[in-house]
Amino acid sequence: MPIGKAKGPKAPKEKKTKKEKPPKEKKVKKGKGGPGPEAVDEAGQEKKKKFPILMLIPAVVIIAAAVIIFVFVLPGRNADKDPDATVSVEPESPVLPTELPVGDEKVPGMVLEADEFAAQAVLAKTITYTYTDLVDSGKAAETYVKQLKSADPRYYVVDEELVRQREQPDFKTGEGMVLMARNLPKPEPEVVESAAPEGEESGQPEGSEAPQSPPPEESAEPVDETPDMVITVRISWSPGQCVVTADEILGKVTAPPPDTTGSMGQRPIGQQGAQDRISSMTPAELGLPGESMDQYVVFPIDGVEMVDDVACIRVNVYSREDGTNRFMGGYLVSSDGLHLYRQDPSTDEIEILK
Repeated sequence: MPIGKAKGPKAPKEKKTKKEKPPKEKKVKKGKGGPGPEAVDEAGQEKKKKFPILMLIPAVVIIAAAVIIFVFVLPGRNADKDPDATVSVEPESPVLPTELPVGDEKVPGMVLEADEFAAQAVLAKTITYTYTDLVDSGKAAETYVKQLKSADPRYYVVDEELVRQREQPDFKTGEGMVLMARNLPKPEPEVVESAAPEGEESGQPEGSEAPQSPPPEESAEPVDETPDMVITVRISWSPGQCVVTADEILGKVTAPPPDTTGSMGQRPIGQQGAQDRISSMTPAELGLPGESMDQYVVFPIDGVEMVDDVACIRVNVYSREDGTNRFMGGYLVSSDGLHLYRQDPSTDEIEILK
């Protein structure tokens, strides 16, 4: 028999209800594309991942910069290298004077189209004066010719080819014309002195090698020569008036060719002939002051001098005034008596008189 109190049957124990635990969230390793805890909403569904807006800004800036470079910068750099890129310039009408003054009146100026874009309006140097109310216009013209012959520098009676004439027109006629001209002096060319380079010593030092031949000189560039210019004075006379027209033109006053007509057997003039030739001329024709050659002493010089390949006899002229016998100039008469030259006493320059 069992010892002690008999135990009654135990009441059945109530089973405890287990609490349901929420499912554990799985950790996602780095680098694997699983949704994180923040990617799941309250209903347990996976949230859609949002692309960050800040990452779009650099990309937009880079794309815009690339567009600017390709559209604006690169075409500008290649524009100069492109041989086909030319700028067409439309011709414009030349700018010319709209009015031409003539005395107290004005004449409309010439109007040109754009195809004459290179045209210019150059004011001519011609000047014309009309002397009116003259008693004897022929005599007035003759006096003016003598005035120009004695001017400094003097003028010569020439033809239309600027060749000096030995004869003068007849000023006693009612109408006539005479042309006079003189050469304009040319400007003297500039002389550039070549200086030795610094540090270069003249002469060869002792013991130096034999001097080498200088290098060949470089051919100088051609220099445009100044053209020959002439001042002309055209004198036209008619009853009661003289018209004087002065102008500056291209050309050169030249001496007439030797007159070979009837020269067969002609003997050349000597010292006496040259002296008589100068004594028979007027002071104005010789470029001397005064009215008569009686106030001068004409003295021939022995020997012959060549001028323009022509043999000439020298004749010196001295002044009688105050008994000083002052030298007034030297004249050279060609041996054929056709040419006459004057040598300036101050510059020794020889000029053609006839």
